[in-house]
Amino acid sequence: AVVSTQSTGAQVDQAREARREESEDSYDTSSLDSDLHAESEEEMREYMRELEGQLGKSTLGESFEKGKDGDLDIDFNLVSNIMNSFSAESGLEGPASSVLASLGVKLPRNEDGF
Repeated sequence: AVVSTQSTGAQVDQAREARREESEDSYDTSSLDSDLHAESEEEMREYMRELEGQLGKSTLGESFEKGKDGDLDIDFNLVSNIMNSFSAESGLEGPASSVLASLGVKLPRNEDGF
């Protein structure tokens, strides 16, 4: 049997429209989305409170370098930590060299042991 693609396309469009109307009638998605958003925001706040409680006594924050304006210099800290990790690998393969290699960065091994 030969079926016209034009009539089949129209039938598919009609079926999609019917499903869309049916789903719109069954529930209001905007209230569901706002409920989920509020719930996830509250979960994130609770998570941050727990994290702050656990790290409150830590001196980890003191180990980060700050920029001239006193804000945390994320770029500098990232590069500094990767270089320190790379140096600690002592020429062997490790996490820092693997990450750098996946980014296409190949650093020469330091002959001075640094």
